[in-house]
Amino acid sequence: MIFPNWIFKSTGFLLLVFFLQGCQGSLAPHRLPQGVGVVHKVQPGQTLYRIAQTYQLDVQKLIQANKISDPSNIPIGTRLWVPGAYRVRTVSSAESPRRTVREKKTAHKLRIKITKKKPKRVTKRAPVKNFLRWPVKGTLTSTFGRRGKRKHDGIDIGASKGTSVYAAADGQVVFSDWGPTGYGLMVIIKHDHHLTTVYAHNSKNWVRKNAWVKRGQKVASVGSTGRSTGPHLHFEVRNDTHPRNPLKYLSSRR
Repeated sequence: MIFPNWIFKSTGFLLLVFFLQGCQGSLAPHRLPQGVGVVHKVQPGQTLYRIAQTYQLDVQKLIQANKISDPSNIPIGTRLWVPGAYRVRTVSSAESPRRTVREKKTAHKLRIKITKKKPKRVTKRAPVKNFLRWPVKGTLTSTFGRRGKRKHDGIDIGASKGTSVYAAADGQVVFSDWGPTGYGLMVIIKHDHHLTTVYAHNSKNWVRKNAWVKRGQKVASVGSTGRSTGPHLHFEVRNDTHPRNPLKYLSSRR
């Protein structure tokens, strides 16, 4: 995740050890850290995740370098300090065809379908009741389905920050990092029966990608990262890539 270009551009300019002039909407500190880097000016349609990808930079490092409290809300015009970059790169926006292709590739890796096209018809598999254990001890605060004008692809379980989050079943971790806009820190585990579980808004992830985990093993801690109004676990169950009601798979006992 990294950006480049030695020349001055409208999106930013090369900086080694200079002050960043104060500007409206800037998330970077007034005094930039020392070292090689560039300043990237956020343009319409650009996200923090997309910017980090372009510069081949870990999104967490970009967040820490700019002391960003809400990665899902980066105002247009914000000047971001990109450590380690030698030139400014053009970051594709939502209107760019190149971005659409990259977005699809990322979505495929995360097993989360990000597309406005009609989904292909798939064979529905009957839910395997009691296959999953409850991932956290807490209170069910939001169910699966429509929530106002939006579709809620999982359930929300309220719990104190730092509460342990457990793997719902045996499986392999296929993702453990900062997720798409709104999800915050998240873990995705692939299981038998074509099922995948998603654990989002974590304060910390305790497992790495490709690790094999056992049912009941601690994989994260409850948090409020991403688009969240308070500490809770957003838990999803997906049949291949299609969201299913977790309550149909979870055991009746919490």
